[in-house]
Amino acid sequence: MPVDPDILIVIATLVVTFAGPSVVAGWAERSWPWVAMTSLVIGLGLLGYVHLALGPDGLSLRDIPDAFVHVAAMVLN
Repeated sequence: MPVDPDILIVIATLVVTFAGPSVVAGWAERSWPWVAMTSLVIGLGLLGYVHLALGPDGLSLRDIPDAFVHVAAMVLN
């Protein structure tokens, strides 16, 4: 069963959102935040995959809030 692209967009956006500040915090403390860097790469890779999977138009910035609304509607339904 294929996964809905909106779910992948939401997961990738949340991973990137939480991993980004962790990478910056680790950099500020002069340590290597390996888990945060790995999570950031995975999240960005997932966004890239969704961008390529959506066809010739790809992923636009407007798709991200729409995906959150769609996933929230799927959960609440």
